[in-house]
Amino acid sequence: MRNWILMGDIVGSSDADQFILQQNFAKLVKKVNEDYPSSFESPLTITLGDEFQGIVRSEKDAAEVVIALEEYRWDLEIEILIRYSLGLGEISTPINPQIAYGMLGPGLSEVREALTEMKEGEDRMMISGELDTKMQMKLAMNIFLEKQEEWKWKDREIISGYFHYRDYKKVAEVMGKDVSLIWRRFKSLGFESYLKRKKLVRLIYAAND
Repeated sequence: MRNWILMGDIVGSSDADQFILQQNFAKLVKKVNEDYPSSFESPLTITLGDEFQGIVRSEKDAAEVVIALEEYRWDLEIEILIRYSLGLGEISTPINPQIAYGMLGPGLSEVREALTEMKEGEDRMMISGELDTKMQMKLAMNIFLEKQEEWKWKDREIISGYFHYRDYKKVAEVMGKDVSLIWRRFKSLGFESYLKRKKLVRLIYAAND
């Protein structure tokens, strides 16, 4: 039986304070596991200090988990970028619903190999396995992730506010800022473009669900 395997690692982790990095990474992974329990056959599990793996139920679930990881980091004040490798492949050993550790199989090896190879390029999502929509899935997610990379950490409060309220007037009220100023920042940060990219990811990843 083939399963959807999701792995990720932190970009540039060797340059960061390792203690703070691991604390923040664990906090982010824990929140996604708690908020999306039905998306996993085996939850995201940190295998090394800067890597995780998990078994998701479908490509649609994989998309939602990646979107959550990307959006939560702004709210949790975790300044990291994650590379992702998603694949549909064979797992030879039983799947543990409590922890994604100690499993073996060609699918796991293929997804990990893709994650390692990706470190040499600029993409942040790799798709592996025998899938008709593999290129569409990869392209859509990388376009989505590129928009997140454009944002600067100094705008964290506005970006987090957008994810909470979607309303520039409410964000201005919460931040105690001029409404027209926040409206301009919404425009310059390209939230409408971001929303379109997210919709595209969801459409493509749900196509075979």
